[in-house]
Amino acid sequence: MIAFHSLTPAESALLPPDEEPRLAFAADRGGVLVATQARVCVLLEGRRAVDVLFAELKTVSTEELWGGARLHAETTAGARVRLVAGTRLQVPEFAALARMVNELAAGRTPHLPDDLKPAICPACGAPLTERGASCVRCVPRRRIMFRLLALLSPYRNRVTVLMAVTLVMIGAQLLPPWITKQIVDRVITNGHRDELPWWIGGMIGCALLFFVGRVVNGRLTAWLSARLVTDLRITLHGHLQRLRIGWHQKREAGELVGRVMNDTGELNQFLIEGVPFIITNAISFVAIAVILVSINASLALLVFLPVPFLIIGGGYFWRRLSPLFHRQGAAVGRMHAELSESLHGIRAVKAGVQETRRDRAFTTAAEGWMGMRMRLSNTFNGFSEGMMCVMSIGVALVWWSAARRIGVADSGFTTGDLLAFVGYIWMFYGPLQWFTAVFNWMTHAVTGAERIFAVLDEKPEIADAPSAKPVTRIRGALEFRDVRFSYERGKEVLKGVTFRVEPGTMVGLVGRSGSGKSTIISLLARFHDPDSGHILLDGEDLTGLRLADLRRQIGVVMQEPFLFNGSILENIRFAKPEATFDEVVRAARAARAHEFILDKDDGYDTLVGDGGVKLSGGEKQRISIARAILGDPPLLILDEATSAVDSETEAGIQEAIATLIKGRTTIAIAHRLATLRDAHRLVVVEDGLIVEEGSHEELLAKEDGHFAKLVKLQQENNRIREGVFAP
Repeated sequence: MIAFHSLTPAESALLPPDEEPRLAFAADRGGVLVATQARVCVLLEGRRAVDVLFAELKTVSTEELWGGARLHAETTAGARVRLVAGTRLQVPEFAALARMVNELAAGRTPHLPDDLKPAICPACGAPLTERGASCVRCVPRRRIMFRLLALLSPYRNRVTVLMAVTLVMIGAQLLPPWITKQIVDRVITNGHRDELPWWIGGMIGCALLFFVGRVVNGRLTAWLSARLVTDLRITLHGHLQRLRIGWHQKREAGELVGRVMNDTGELNQFLIEGVPFIITNAISFVAIAVILVSINASLALLVFLPVPFLIIGGGYFWRRLSPLFHRQGAAVGRMHAELSESLHGIRAVKAGVQETRRDRAFTTAAEGWMGMRMRLSNTFNGFSEGMMCVMSIGVALVWWSAARRIGVADSGFTTGDLLAFVGYIWMFYGPLQWFTAVFNWMTHAVTGAERIFAVLDEKPEIADAPSAKPVTRIRGALEFRDVRFSYERGKEVLKGVTFRVEPGTMVGLVGRSGSGKSTIISLLARFHDPDSGHILLDGEDLTGLRLADLRRQIGVVMQEPFLFNGSILENIRFAKPEATFDEVVRAARAARAHEFILDKDDGYDTLVGDGGVKLSGGEKQRISIARAILGDPPLLILDEATSAVDSETEAGIQEAIATLIKGRTTIAIAHRLATLRDAHRLVVVEDGLIVEEGSHEELLAKEDGHFAKLVKLQQENNRIREGVFAP
């Protein structure tokens, strides 16, 4: 049984005795849904409240509501039966549940989705910032810190030198108060004036040693922290490039930019200032505590008195501040997202006269960050001032007790002891005054590190199986066998697609927007893997082939081409960096791009701007086609490849494509159906299913067919458009 929920004996007794439960799920708004091999039912209040036989079931679907979701069953008689309801936290589970029940009803084996992650922390029950994320309350900070420090292992020699320099600095810092005691007690009080040059020389030597140590320490710390942050940024960028397309589609680009730049920046500040402070003063505290006890144990107890309050207070404020820092990080991500949208969509903003609206959106995000920042500052300042008050009380108690001891017979407490003790008190308490700053850095750093490691812990995109086969030049025979796929569990986009493509032929995918055409080619390029079914290339399942080798065999021209901020030459060469200039020119000629490139002032060295902003839509599309041609792929995918060009340019590109597709397997999607007239076969997709196949003429001859209706609808739209814009 696939168990979201373990049935109790009482619940199991409500099922028919000859039927075994195959699936069980407890909805958080009441009721346990159970599917057997013959039915789906709902157990509620000690009875079977709903019971639908699979023989009478048409489909199970989800209905998302503002505050949650419902699961419905539609029967073959047309009845709509409500099964269970849940809160928004269970929406993904409901979607997965609908799909699995439908698979059971169809006689297929259902599978529990691997990517269905918990929305609530299993340890403390707190809602997570996103499904599968680490719980802010439960992640051990020490584990995060150890993981960060482990990144320094390649530079252990420098770390060893840094630790040695740190120990020398601590020694140079601890000696002066002891030397002060010797000067007062031995030189001033007892008259050993001949020792004065040695003690003064010792103090000067300590100062010089401390100065040199700080210089070396600062340089080593700056290098190591910058190296670590740079390594993290490089690793994050590389990892983001390899994450699933579906993962990126669920996140704003601004949020990810914030993780790479802002979170690592917070980490850099902590590593430069916080870590050296913690290491140095952790060792100093222990050494000073021993020295204070050796001078006078009872006075040392007065010095130590505030420490437990500071530790307890620090723990309390840690628990309050850490969630606030996570919320501040989310607020920064929202600001990045709003800013990124405003800049990337500047044309749409200006065209729609929506500058004021975008201002309001960014202002709302910025004000949200400010409110969170003020909450953090108020909480932090309260802790800082409270700690200063506690430390001041401890210092006053030490002065009160020490002043009463000097001059008292048999006390053994000298003026030199007092001066040394006071010196060590400030060395002991002084760093504690800055503990709040270090605490601030550490909280920022750990919070940022959690967000960084949350990305790094994401599994990369489709990984090669250990037995994956290398791919050389392919013939291009394709076959889809009962392929099913859903972007969101329970909402199938492809519902059992089956078709074949012979090597060297061109197949056009036809259908309304949202029918599943682009999803088919996304699966072919393995941007996603099917939920079930198989995609075969030259008789081999795609999942059994090396991903990188496979993609080198495929040339893709997307509906919305993307150009990198570089020259035209660099963008065409993107598919084949080692290509010669002559090869680039030949590809540009084939894509009918050579002429307009030469018309540019800098020719092939023309900079295209961010995303190709300096080029027209048709020019960008032709450069994208030239890029695909340069790679000389045996398998070509054209997703609305001529959607952004005028009729004259389209005619030229069609001529180039007619030459290009010879000897290649080509899958083409076109908005203008007439452009697919030369395709060897058309495959009509409707609502995730293949409803028609045949040549352009064969399908057009079926007057009541789906393709014929699409052509008539498009012709009618063209006539209306021509009538509207006619002079």
